[in-house]
Amino acid sequence: MERVVLVTGASSGVGLALCRRLLEEDGRIHLCIACRNAQKMEATRDLILTDYPAAQVSTVEVDLGNLASVLRVARELRCRFQRLDFVYLNAGIMPNPHVNFKALWHGLLTG
Repeated sequence: MERVVLVTGASSGVGLALCRRLLEEDGRIHLCIACRNAQKMEATRDLILTDYPAAQVSTVEVDLGNLASVLRVARELRCRFQRLDFVYLNAGIMPNPHVNFKALWHGLLTG
């Protein structure tokens, strides 16, 4: 079975470049692109398949700022693939109101 690779934020920029690089390095992977905008996601899939017609590319719509969306996609991916071999978390920040970022940065910089 091919390796399954999930890339978040794959619709542009670094995420899209990463997808292309992964397929250049190993065209046997199954690439799953995760984006929050369904139209951009499908356009990205079409673009990737234009450049790499033999690639296996699937999509999943997820809003990484929404915990319910993340949990839904986690269940979906588990059913769809049974495993993820590589996960590239290129997009999304889930704010946590319980984290004191000033204290975190202070600790990181003075540690």
